[in-house]
Amino acid sequence: MSAHEPKQLPDELIRLTWTLHRTLRQRQTPPTGETRRPLAQVEVLRLISSQPGISVREIGTALGMQPNNVSTLVTRLTRAGFIERRPSTHDRRFVELHPTGKMITAGAEVDDSLTKAITEALSRLPPQSAERIAAALPDLWDLARALAPTT
Repeated sequence: MSAHEPKQLPDELIRLTWTLHRTLRQRQTPPTGETRRPLAQVEVLRLISSQPGISVREIGTALGMQPNNVSTLVTRLTRAGFIERRPSTHDRRFVELHPTGKMITAGAEVDDSLTKAITEALSRLPPQSAERIAAALPDLWDLARALAPTT
């Protein structure tokens, strides 16, 4: 895409983002002894991992899901041993969600498999490509923050 076609940039970013997302989902291997989890469960696990102590309501807001659907997912993931429910330190009427040791270990295993896949893919690209990708990361993070809904 040339620099004088700014109208195509959003379309290209959309296509690229969805393609990367789908490809990463296909490349990731489930943790040892586990089966591949549905995307909604993975999103909940990733969010709890990055924000320990988050509530069901906060997950619903962050993922654009109904609280009852999040609650169902959390119940399943709790039964599977990935999430621990704890009374809130601020208000005992509320529950905070925290990753268990099993979740931390499983997440590290999945991340390691994805890191390996990306490292191998980057090694097949010309060095300049990897450098340009790395240079674009700060701007892509800025774009992600600018796109995030304001609540």
